[in-house]
Amino acid sequence: MKRRTIMLTALLVLVLILSGCSSLTGNSVISTVSVSASASKEVAPDTATFSITAESTKPSTEEARNDSATMINKAVEILKDEYGISDDSLTTDFMMVSPYYEWLDGGRTLVGQKATQKLTIVLSGESLEKVGLVYDRLSILDGITISSISYSKLDTSLEEAEVREEATRKALAKAEAYAKGLGVTVGKVISISDGSSVSYTTANVYASAKLAMAEEAAYDYSSTSYYQGAVTVSDSVTVVFTLE
Repeated sequence: MKRRTIMLTALLVLVLILSGCSSLTGNSVISTVSVSASASKEVAPDTATFSITAESTKPSTEEARNDSATMINKAVEILKDEYGISDDSLTTDFMMVSPYYEWLDGGRTLVGQKATQKLTIVLSGESLEKVGLVYDRLSILDGITISSISYSKLDTSLEEAEVREEATRKALAKAEAYAKGLGVTVGKVISISDGSSVSYTTANVYASAKLAMAEEAAYDYSSTSYYQGAVTVSDSVTVVFTLE
């Protein structure tokens, strides 16, 4: 009986070993290739954005706030009356009033109240052509700090789709080149993943309108040459293909 049990146990172990060998030989290694590619496209901007900041330090909060508000209101008056800029193009981004201290005689001394207001101007459509005129005009206002101009395109969904499609086509072409060199062919797609989010860069491409001679004479200052930027939309992708 004992001998029979040993034989049955040995037979069971042999069956398990053969079963495992069969499983191993039945599995095949899938050859793959992983490639990355990117694409970009330049588009004409339809929006220009910049901001102005008014700061004023006065003995009282009311004086400081009124002074900074007067500067901003003057800028808004110019934008509306001289250039026809609507309220929809203007946004108050920041307002703050706080104590202002200076170091005097080795200690911090309260010298007044500081008020700060920031206004963002967004020019689009026909107003985009006035960006150089508007920027120069506002830059001569006393007490105003003006930012650089940023160009953009409000809706880049079409361009984003185009660069993504181009990136995937480039990825396929790269995979096919690798496969050809190895004497195999590209099979199915195993996975697709974004290499990065869509990015936007700006490059100077051409000069925008300068100040008219009449305006130059009226305000007695030299105009600045502005260069409108081309918005570049770019994206990248990583794709894993099988090789056959």
